[in-house]
Amino acid sequence: MRGSARVGRRDAGRRGAVGKAGPTRNIRILVEYEGTRYSGWQVQEGQRTVAGELLTALRAQFNETPKLVGAGRTDQGVHAEGQVANFFTQVATPAPGIIEALNDHLPPDINILEARDAPLSFHARHDALARRYRYQIAARRSAFFKRLIWWVRRPLDLDAMEQATRALAGRHNFSSFADRHAEIAEPRVQVFTASLRRGDFLTSFTIEADHFLPRMVRRIVGVLVQVGLGQLPPEATGRFLAETVDDPAQWTAPPSGLFLERVTYPDDPGAPPRRTGRA
Repeated sequence: MRGSARVGRRDAGRRGAVGKAGPTRNIRILVEYEGTRYSGWQVQEGQRTVAGELLTALRAQFNETPKLVGAGRTDQGVHAEGQVANFFTQVATPAPGIIEALNDHLPPDINILEARDAPLSFHARHDALARRYRYQIAARRSAFFKRLIWWVRRPLDLDAMEQATRALAGRHNFSSFADRHAEIAEPRVQVFTASLRRGDFLTSFTIEADHFLPRMVRRIVGVLVQVGLGQLPPEATGRFLAETVDDPAQWTAPPSGLFLERVTYPDDPGAPPRRTGRA
């Protein structure tokens, strides 16, 4: 088993967090949430977070405080349709009952869609092969979706934006699009797909990659919008990938339009091949 010794040590630490009352289970959950009211996914002292709300529900319903691992650490105001997380528990409640119990205690803008038993070695973050994000840009004001879109008031040249998007696919150094204050272990990202989808008043940018750098998607979108407004040429994305610059930071798109859409694992249909080395 891949990394079995390392996983075993990690699991032992998690088991200690929930006591020794019964057999340990590893529960994998699929979560959707509107991130407007939260300071991101990750637990932060003194801040309201999505993971914090889930842990509060676990304590209230099962009297446990396990370590909760999320596949993606979404930022403040960012949403999710397919966040995956896992936690260790010793409760005997069947997985459907876990969904019902936790949802009964969660606020209405957080909802567990699925829960199931996973192998003890499963780790929502480390085992993910790809994550897919979607960003929604609106061409007009909306009475219903303000918290879920970025309304760009000026017309956008979508053809130019599509041309700029083509440079993103492949393996590139995305340092220009990252938060420079964050610790980045691997600045080179393998982008499997990147595309624009046009709608009646919404334009959606979708990108799927093996991992993402902090602020990366929002800064890519900011650059694409600058291209659409005629402030940058379509070739700008390629230039920012070829050299490390600070320019994209000034055009960071707001978090309101960003969704974690899907996390893919090795056994999922259409999963990309697992990377075995550095390119």
